[in-house]
Amino acid sequence: MPDSKILSRLHPEFAPLMAQFAVVPETPPTIPETRAMYRGLQPTAPQLTVGEIRDASFPGPAGPVKVRHYIPAGKGPFPVIVHFHGGGFIMGDLETHDAQCRLLCREANCIVTAVDYRLGPEHPYPAGHEDCFAALRWAGASATEFGGDASRIGVAGDSAGGHLALYCALRAKRSGGPVLKALLAIVPGVVMGPPLTAEVAAGRETRNNSLLSTDGMDNFVAAYFQDPSDASDPLLNFLGADVSGLPPSIIAPAEIDVLHDEGVAMAKHLSDSGVPTQLMVAEGMVHIYFSVTEIFTSARPFAVKAAKAMGDLMRA
Repeated sequence: MPDSKILSRLHPEFAPLMAQFAVVPETPPTIPETRAMYRGLQPTAPQLTVGEIRDASFPGPAGPVKVRHYIPAGKGPFPVIVHFHGGGFIMGDLETHDAQCRLLCREANCIVTAVDYRLGPEHPYPAGHEDCFAALRWAGASATEFGGDASRIGVAGDSAGGHLALYCALRAKRSGGPVLKALLAIVPGVVMGPPLTAEVAAGRETRNNSLLSTDGMDNFVAAYFQDPSDASDPLLNFLGADVSGLPPSIIAPAEIDVLHDEGVAMAKHLSDSGVPTQLMVAEGMVHIYFSVTEIFTSARPFAVKAAKAMGDLMRA
């Protein structure tokens, strides 16, 4: 059951939203309805401006993959952060994470290349993972074409996107590149399972809440990892992986989130393996905090701190 002491630390600004989503609908929403609801949580008119926004595409594993470059004002070349959006592998797109990418671009002073990867259930695992790694390799090879510095490539993402950032960093290490400068994993989904370790299962239950519940996690995983064995793919065992040699990393969990404990565990695993790691827990925040800084001002300082730290690593 959720721990009342933990939930009592919720920032009051998020309390009405938490209460709104605590109402269980009589009929479970369809995939299109779920995507529309997720889109409705995001800012509709972002206030942050960047130097330039440029849409593009590249030849992906199964056809063209759309990307969007957020380019800072000023003179480049700029470091490039390849960004993977969240949404449980079944939701999200370039529009839902527009505000997040603008903030990251401005505060890190880096190009942010957002990736519109394939989603489940239409495109089950490993479709999205393959698109994201292909995007990373393409960005590393093509950075100079959009004002980027090919020697300074990093990865970032929130939730499922944080998982994808970790996956791409590990795969780049195993396959010989590209060499990454930094990694930012925001509220990352670290363990897909099953089985879940006792520690991860307990952590999810004590921080279970209406904005991301354990049931919701299970539904997302089932919709994307349609063969149950796929979720246990050894390539996704981040906590058991040899992570030595990964780039300097920032792990930024939310305190009131089912994924908090595994994010903390990932930061410890990285640090114990010799990876320079910053753990930035967003106190009192919920799972979506990094995406809603223009609506919930209490979230902004945590997002800005992480974005600035990422920028420092990219230019180190």
